[in-house]
Amino acid sequence: MLRWLVIGLLLYGLGTALRQGWLEVQWSQFLHDAGLTFIDPDQPLELHELPMFKPETTQSPTP
Repeated sequence: MLRWLVIGLLLYGLGTALRQGWLEVQWSQFLHDAGLTFIDPDQPLELHELPMFKPETTQSPTP
């Protein structure tokens, strides 16, 4: 029971720290290190610009 309380408090604290800006995740560097070499690690990357959140659009051929 105490374990779940500690885990919950850690997750709450992490969420609060990210929301308040106390922690900053450098997504571009993280994804580049993970093997996605088409992402420039020196350019800032917002969370909504992550490749997994971008739906691929297919263009239909127009006559």
